[in-house]
Amino acid sequence: MDVSINQVLRLGQQKLKRNGNDNCVTEANILFGYSANKTLENIFTHPEDRVSRRTRGKFMQLVERRVGGEPISYICERSCFYSNEYIIKKGVFIPRPETEVLVGVVISEVKKNRSGKLICLDMCTGSGCVGLTIAKEVAVNIKKVFLVDNSLKALQCCRDNQKAMGLEKKTRLLRSNLFQSIPRIKFDYICANPPYIDRGEGESLDVSIRQYEPKGALFSGLGGLSHIKKISSDSTNFLKKNGKIFLEVGYAQAEETKSLLEVLGYKNVESFRDLNKIDRVVVGTWKK
Repeated sequence: MDVSINQVLRLGQQKLKRNGNDNCVTEANILFGYSANKTLENIFTHPEDRVSRRTRGKFMQLVERRVGGEPISYICERSCFYSNEYIIKKGVFIPRPETEVLVGVVISEVKKNRSGKLICLDMCTGSGCVGLTIAKEVAVNIKKVFLVDNSLKALQCCRDNQKAMGLEKKTRLLRSNLFQSIPRIKFDYICANPPYIDRGEGESLDVSIRQYEPKGALFSGLGGLSHIKKISSDSTNFLKKNGKIFLEVGYAQAEETKSLLEVLGYKNVESFRDLNKIDRVVVGTWKK
């Protein structure tokens, strides 16, 4: 027999809570909305609507997947970032709230230049959330944003988001192992959210990260700094004079990254903190 949305939601919430999910109410709402093709507004305003046996079964299957540790972004194939909804597929890095700091810093800098001729590069683009957000939010200032990744899965996901946001003319996708296949042009800004977790820390990560997210987007050698060092060094060949590099870094990596940029010849090196007061973004200006 059919039951109400409220009754079904309670079943899902209880299942999630019993398995240690502290965000069980919100996640149950999201999973039900996805399984029933309903908005959260519809769920909240019509809690007594009846739910078919088929929808209830689909919802509980999704709850079981979440209990097993699968990230909710993979289950629903969606993730919210910078007030935009992005398509997220398995095998593609899930956007993090702290990366909004990176985007915010880049956007603030882009707004200072109103030429409309800026050329930017988003290295390790993944779903495209960084570069596409920049292209959308400051479109009038930007001529082109290059979205670069070496993963075909990531680039296909990025292409889906590019089309969904109508940014095909403002952005260009490139497959490249870092700068290996990048055209020899000069960029005004290069930004990157590269892998920066030390490989030795893998076992300490939550199961939803360790077992589901792509290792190539998470881990880096040299204590987590290998990609950061390579991108910082190679960017010197691709930045215009007075161009800027923007790097997201991990916990306790900012000072070493700042020193690295200064040794390479970057000037005006500074860092920006996230909401947890962690130095999360390092910026440098290329003067040569």
